Amino acid sequence: MSVSIIVGDVHLGKGVSIGKPGIGNALNSRIVDQSRLLDWVLDQAEEHQADTLIFTGDIYEEPRPDYRLVDLFVKFLKKCEVNNIETHIISGNHDIKRTGSHYTSVLDVIASAEIPMTHIYKKITTINKDGVGFTLMPFRDRSSLGCKTNAEALNLIAGQIPFEAATIPDESDRVLVGHLAIDGSIFVGDESDNMANELMCPLHMFMDYDYVWMGHVHKPQARSQKPYIAHIGSLDISDFGETDHVKNIIIFDTSDPKRFKEIPVPSRPLRRVRFTVPVGFNPTEYVSNQIKTMHEARSFKNAIVRIEVKLPDADVDNVDRSAVEKMVYGLGAFYICGFSESRSVSVVPLSKQELMDNTIGPKDAVKLYAEQFEFKSDDAKSEYIRISHNIIEKYMCKTEK
Repeated sequence: MSVSIIVGDVHLGKGVSIGKPGIGNALNSRIVDQSRLLDWVLDQAEEHQADTLIFTGDIYEEPRPDYRLVDLFVKFLKKCEVNNIETHIISGNHDIKRTGSHYTSVLDVIASAEIPMTHIYKKITTINKDGVGFTLMPFRDRSSLGCKTNAEALNLIAGQIPFEAATIPDESDRVLVGHLAIDGSIFVGDESDNMANELMCPLHMFMDYDYVWMGHVHKPQARSQKPYIAHIGSLDISDFGETDHVKNIIIFDTSDPKRFKEIPVPSRPLRRVRFTVPVGFNPTEYVSNQIKTMHEARSFKNAIVRIEVKLPDADVDNVDRSAVEKMVYGLGAFYICGFSESRSVSVVPLSKQELMDNTIGPKDAVKLYAEQFEFKSDDAKSEYIRISHNIIEKYMCKTEK
């Protein structure tokens, strides 16, 4: 029997704009957080006696990451090797750089390092382990498959799946792990580079499998229970649009009757403070009290905090930032990444004035209509204008009399 861990998109280098800047050669705090989560994954592998890690893709946020990020991940892979853990990495859309029809990937650098127990997948592949077969499906979109329509591209992918499933023994669990979007899933960020090319896989595409976990979409969400089909979500909470997400890794154990369990990821919390100060309240006191109330509901301890305050009008005093920041750090916050204030602007209504006469005469109106109407020929247009003008002249002469 075997134990494997499925890990969502890592996105090394994402969210540095909200992290605490590194001093000197020190790394931005968000990168430090991401590195610690990788070490935590390794700890989970040792604790659960897992011999396999499967990454759903998007190891890096940028297709051309800083060399320190590449070095950081290679060192992690070597730690896995020392602990006799195989690592399988599926290519994601953030891992590739496309120039016309030519693709390059930073993952090629990892492949060149020839780490014996690390494997990179750029095409659909199935690996069989004791009691389970994993089909690994890298990112594809309509353009990458050279198809004119998304339906055509989906048919190409769907045609490969039964052949991959057939390579898994009947007595084994069939698991598909990939980097594609499932139809009906909820996008929350920058997962997709081009929604027009994005392939939304229908649920019935995976009926040959018992379990399916996709990366790519950051929000964890199950789309089907039998077979079980879900987006695992990204590894870490990366921005303030994901503050309500509970990130997980999957422990797949063939000896467990339930087969898998979700382990919550110890992500650093993000707290977004957004208040409009009511008229008549002291801004500093109001904001401070509201933050304390928030802290009681969801702790600010070790959190990255962004504060956005809207004041009622131009005459109200500014918030005492130093006092509020001191109070927030006193609650145990890790870092305040932003503190902004805005004010409501009073709009003074202006009386409507007619600055010009927009009316036109009847003959000009006929010409304007004739320019917009499609006539069979220019002669027909000219004849229409001539007759209309004659009628107008006769009518005006009668009214003047």
